Amino acid sequence: MPLYADLPARRTRQVVADAGCLLVVVASVAAGRAVHAAVAGVAEPARRFADGSTALADGLRSTGGSLGRAPLVGDDVADLLGRSADSAASLARAAGEQRDAVLHLAVVLGLLTALLPIALVVGVRAVQRLRWAARVRDAHRLAGTAAGERVLALRALQRSPGEVLLGLDPDPATAWLRGEATVVGSLADLELAALGVRRARGLTAART
Repeated sequence: MPLYADLPARRTRQVVADAGCLLVVVASVAAGRAVHAAVAGVAEPARRFADGSTALADGLRSTGGSLGRAPLVGDDVADLLGRSADSAASLARAAGEQRDAVLHLAVVLGLLTALLPIALVVGVRAVQRLRWAARVRDAHRLAGTAAGERVLALRALQRSPGEVLLGLDPDPATAWLRGEATVVGSLADLELAALGVRRARGLTAART
């Protein structure tokens, strides 16, 4: 499959378009990373709260275990501190779940920010390149036969500017109808040039 055109002007446009596509990919990845970092930063307070609540719950349980051995009020104090520790642990779990939800959202938004423009731009560019490659293959195949060359010449008659056609022959349409080899070959070459490619050397020699 041909990757780039033979003629410099068309090849330069293709390279510039591919470079622009690559630039969009890089910019999209950078944007996705920035969105992920920004959203993930929202989870930081929840993380600190969860860590603090966990530490508080551990401290209350440790204190309750120590005071539980005190006479008279030890059991009551230990029970109170145990319930407080359970409440702190519940808060820690809730904060942890909130943190996990925000981090998951950060991943999703980051991926969407990066992948959507990449899929759109790369998909469109891939279709353009594949269509061009298919047209080039078809044109080279047609250029290999006399009948195919007349088809290319007819396409050139339909698509090329009038001044370009008249520069080849005062009456290019009549010359094509008569099958004048020189004019038909020049018109076929004109169609190939519109695709940015040249006739293969072997085909040129065969025609000559």
